[in-house]
Amino acid sequence: MKKLSLLLCLLAISTLSLAQSKVKEKDLIGQWQMVIDIDLDEVEEELQDENWLARKIAGSVTGLVSDILEEIDIRMDFRSNGEVKIMVEAFGERETEYAEWAISRDGELRIFDEDNHRWSNRHVSFGNDDDVWLMDDGHIVQFERGSRGRMERKEVYLKRINR
Repeated sequence: MKKLSLLLCLLAISTLSLAQSKVKEKDLIGQWQMVIDIDLDEVEEELQDENWLARKIAGSVTGLVSDILEEIDIRMDFRSNGEVKIMVEAFGERETEYAEWAISRDGELRIFDEDNHRWSNRHVSFGNDDDVWLMDDGHIVQFERGSRGRMERKEVYLKRINR
């Protein structure tokens, strides 16, 4: 029985480690579309215990957030020279920015501005210094290193447009 428990535990650990895998340059190069996957229904459910005014405001805000997210299209073109072209289209306006990317020895993708600082500008923020991107089921998913170094999945991921 002890061996079976140990075997099941090892199987579970290996399955979890397969869910998040290293980013490899050959898989990264090309165009990706950013998806912001916020479960607005879950946000509203969390506010059900609040007073009626808070629920009404939350309902209005989540509807507004949903409408805004539908109007934003962010695409990233990762190039083999370590450069990433970021194209943002929002509310009929288009803007293109350039940044740099690097993959750590641990297979974690990081995105930086052109001055080798963490990527952040007035249009889009790609997280803070604790954020990394890992492969997960064919997508590149943003993770944040939480307390004790544990990785926590964020609501943002990149999906491949074409090869």
